[in-house]
Amino acid sequence: MKKLLMVLLMLFITSSALYSQDDSDLKTKFNAMNKEFAQLMMADDFHGMIKWYADDIISMPSYQPMLRGIDELKKADEMHKQSGVKTTAFTLETTDVIDAGSYAIEIGTYTITMQIPGMDMPWTDNGKYMNVWESQDDGSYKMKVDTWNTDNNPWADMNKEEDHEKPVEKLETEDKK
Repeated sequence: MKKLLMVLLMLFITSSALYSQDDSDLKTKFNAMNKEFAQLMMADDFHGMIKWYADDIISMPSYQPMLRGIDELKKADEMHKQSGVKTTAFTLETTDVIDAGSYAIEIGTYTITMQIPGMDMPWTDNGKYMNVWESQDDGSYKMKVDTWNTDNNPWADMNKEEDHEKPVEKLETEDKK
């Protein structure tokens, strides 16, 4: 019985190693896809980017409601185009990959620079993201879930402004005494 269990265990380990893609291979693959994705985004080419998304994509952007399905993603892209915002630089860097069989979880960092109507200077943001990819029969991957958020806390700047105001208010109060 012990021999049978050992043989089965060895068979399982060997077959898992043969059929699973190495995490470093996936990381290389996702980084290459990210470079192409970034180029398409800077070119404002949503039709080129759409090939990466599953029809039932769930997108969870920072500070916005969840988007479900490719049609909602298309509507969001149209609103983005109408806003006049232009992405001038964009990089994505895969830092971690978790191979979960027919799914892969990609974790990484991003830096994006945009020219926003009404702002003199470009705006740059950096943060992190997570994508869940589903492997396809042809060996490609489609994004099932994506989410990202900034590393820059917008409320921190407001708190700094409030902290600067408090001493001024205190001084004014003391002067009135």
